[in-house]
Amino acid sequence: MIKLEIVEQANRALVQSRPLVAVFVGAAQGTGEYALRELAKTHGVDGKGLNAYLVARNEERAEKILGQCRDVCPNGHFHYVKAGDLSLLRDVDAVCTRLETAFKEDRPGGNAPNIDILCLTHIISRFGPPTYLIKADVLGAVTDEGLETTMSLHYYSRMRFITNLLLYLTTSEHTAHIISICSAGAEILWGTFYPDDLSLSKDPKAHYTYVNCRAHTTRMMTMFFETLAQQHRGKLSLIHSYPGMVFGPTHWSSLQPIWFQILQRVLYAARYFIATSPEESGQRTVFYATSRYPARSGSGQASRDVAMSTDRVVGGGSYSCWSGNDDINVEKAYTDLKKDGFQARVWDHTNEVLETISNGQRFIE
Repeated sequence: MIKLEIVEQANRALVQSRPLVAVFVGAAQGTGEYALRELAKTHGVDGKGLNAYLVARNEERAEKILGQCRDVCPNGHFHYVKAGDLSLLRDVDAVCTRLETAFKEDRPGGNAPNIDILCLTHIISRFGPPTYLIKADVLGAVTDEGLETTMSLHYYSRMRFITNLLLYLTTSEHTAHIISICSAGAEILWGTFYPDDLSLSKDPKAHYTYVNCRAHTTRMMTMFFETLAQQHRGKLSLIHSYPGMVFGPTHWSSLQPIWFQILQRVLYAARYFIATSPEESGQRTVFYATSRYPARSGSGQASRDVAMSTDRVVGGGSYSCWSGNDDINVEKAYTDLKKDGFQARVWDHTNEVLETISNGQRFIE
């Protein structure tokens, strides 16, 4: 675990280094909200400039958060961008169009801004049996675009945001940091992987469980991130992080099974000993946008101040991290898969899904 004082020091240096443009998706609650709040607080009155966009469905909640950010960061600019159902890629496209419009309005007559930080935290977490056995409109259900809801939120929707915003992420002289808060490390912990059903939509009743979803999306995200890091050397740093135990609205959701709700109440009583506070969670998320996680350069020179990438290259551009910001060695989960061309297969599969749905067709595995 990286010491919190080191994290906070690096974050202060970040906001003092240059003006920042940050996009937070799904930040009206949970880890995204905490990260936005801490970035605003760290910037304060003497940072070099902050332009932040909060993408969320709940406008009232979002505006309340943005108002509080303005209080602690009066020189910053904070914007709400309305989101629909982000499990639908067409709604992701609509959000990206709204973002582009907001960028242009913020810079009338000027060039569209680059994005320095893209933080993706939109998610649904549900343990227990697949919910197509319980409610067809929640999890385990397949959208009209052909994707299982949770799979889309964990993976396809996030990759759509990245590919749609790639121009803004690669135009700066500085490295852009893409931070996906989800289930890093799941590939070495749990779940069954079905290589012939990557989207878990071919046979969801046989293959889909929440832990299998995490096992699939984590593997695909790692491969997609490694490919992007290799394609955009010096430009993109991509981090997949597991947030640890951070109590938020998801933990108290009525969608969770009874055993999970009871367990959360027991754990909440011991939160000061086992959980990460919202403030620390936010600081540690912002830390992923610092120089410890650089874009891939090819030098691979060892440094204790630079993280090890998922393909075990120092500063390799694609990172998997625990809640304490230390990198996870997931290499063993991919050794045999890569020999069989899994990385290229994930790249092709993902682009096929995005293109099929972009053309107005339903994806079929």
